[in-house]
Amino acid sequence: MAEQKKAPLLKKEEDYVKALEGFITPDKDQVVLLLDYDGTLAPLTEELSVMPKDTEINIKKLAANEKIFMVVFSGRELSEIKNHLKFPNVTYAGNHGLEVEYPSGKKFKIEMPEELLEKHNKLVAELKEKVVCSGAWVEDKKISVTYHYKGVTDKLKAKLIAEAKGLIQAHGFQLIETPYALEGKPRVNWDKGEGAKMILEKHFDADWAKNLKIIYVGDDTTDEDAIKVLHGIGKTFRVSELPTLKTYANYQIKTVEEVGWLLKAVQANYEKKKKA
Repeated sequence: MAEQKKAPLLKKEEDYVKALEGFITPDKDQVVLLLDYDGTLAPLTEELSVMPKDTEINIKKLAANEKIFMVVFSGRELSEIKNHLKFPNVTYAGNHGLEVEYPSGKKFKIEMPEELLEKHNKLVAELKEKVVCSGAWVEDKKISVTYHYKGVTDKLKAKLIAEAKGLIQAHGFQLIETPYALEGKPRVNWDKGEGAKMILEKHFDADWAKNLKIIYVGDDTTDEDAIKVLHGIGKTFRVSELPTLKTYANYQIKTVEEVGWLLKAVQANYEKKKKA
């Protein structure tokens, strides 16, 4: 059974090349790239931010490759992430995979119970009203919510954290504590792992796990659900600066900028083929 543990930290560009060594056969393999956006491809901010230039260059090259099926996940609404990136040949998964649109224009949407949505909206509103100040902010992920307090001074931090914890639990959400943030997850059987499975089953078939070379990259506790599902199936990477990180992922990446090195290493497999 998969368990969270300390993963090897990739530090240099050549580490990324070694991590993928022998994994991709360009002529033969159908490769799947499952990529989180905020905090992975681009810095996590209240508004959608832009990708580092090298990341954007390699994303465009990889998205244009017919041997690669690329999915970009976001906790934001589907229309927001799609209109921000505007890349053709990419499958967009908003609200952690509750809303999906394929390059063909085909869409599907999982409706959450009205009662749960009301609870969620009330929690978001109350967090914004009572604990958003002094650099703290609320990330509304539509099915879960994150309270970020990294910028808060030590003087206020303990009080705000305690109040935010109380609100999350009072609304019946599961509380997950992470460095500089509190996550509130609804007690339902839906997460990024379920989203990833559904996307792959709908696009490929029930035997997707046997037939695909899958790479997953994410930075969040919500990504751990997908990483766990893919344990032993693909190559998984967790983005975090935390030195004590425990993860289901095969590897740890320290920064958003270094995610660009991973994409470059994937693209290098296809550049080699061109030169051969």
